[in-house]
Parts: sequence; C-alpha cells; structure tokens
Amino acid sequence: MCDFSEYTAMDSKFYNFDGPPETYHNRYPYEWAKINKEALEEAGVADETIYFMRAGSTFSPSVTSLYWMGDQLVTYDAYDGLQSALIGLMNGGISGFSLGHSDIGGYTAVNYPKVPFDEGHFQRDEELLKRWIEMNAFSDIVYRTHPSNLPDFNAQIWDNPQIA
Repeated sequence: MCDFSEYTAMDSKFYNFDGPPETYHNRYPYEWAKINKEALEEAGVADETIYFMRAGSTFSPSVTSLYWMGDQLVTYDAYDGLQSALIGLMNGGISGFSLGHSDIGGYTAVNYPKVPFDEGHFQRDEELLKRWIEMNAFSDIVYRTHPSNLPDFNAQIWDNPQIA
C-alpha cells in the first residue's frame, strides 16, 4: 500500500521543482507511484509485487499496479460506503484506472455511545459484510478484507462460517 500521496502539504518544498506547491499537487501522486515502481524494479521484485495507490493523476496508471478506493465507512451509502466504492471503481475504469479494489466490508467504523445513533454509530453487521463480499467478487481485481479500525465492534469474515 502506497498511501497518502493525496495529502500534498501546501507549504511543501520539492527537489527539482521551483513552482508553488499547489501546482505540484496533481503531479505528486504520479511521482509517488513512479518512485515506488522504481524502488521495486531496483530491488528486483517488480514482477512479483503488486502495489496499490489511493490517489492518482493523468499519467499515474502507467506507473501503478492497482488502485484502492480508500477508507469507506462501514455503510451502504453513496457518500462514503459500499455504493461509493462501486461508483469509484466504475468511474476509475472509465477514466483509465481500470485495476482497482476496495476493502471488503469498508474500514471506518464509529462508536461514540454518548452521541445520537445517526451521528455517532457506524457498525458493520453480517449483512453488509456479505453484500460487500458479493460486490467485490465481481468488481475487484484483488479480493481483500480488512478488520476495520474497530475490529471487535464489527462483524468479521471469521465470525461465522456462512460469511466466508
């Protein structure tokens, strides 16, 4: 996982680039992917390694093995849940980022018991996990689960033999 190239600091100073940092922002994900590819080639493991990025720009697909949709909420919604992962995969494919995946079941759970349910509680149940498994079976190049940021709070593939 070659993460966080989307977080280019606006006060950054770059080697061999004299312009303002905001003009380098969209180029940075490409450069980050390129240096990862070069490191794997120099190590002699490029042909046996898949690395994935969460960010990209116009030329990134030429230097990236795979894309990842990010840390979705453990929900069905279109803003940051299961539906948004599918939308991201389809939009990526149409835009030239054809190899992608999402974390099965989502990643980000929230459990703030003192906050009203709609605002402070996002928990993955078995049904959501099953639906995400079904989606990824047909949409993703990599079939990868994630226990989430709150593993004991969420349904897991190992909790029930019917899930896995």
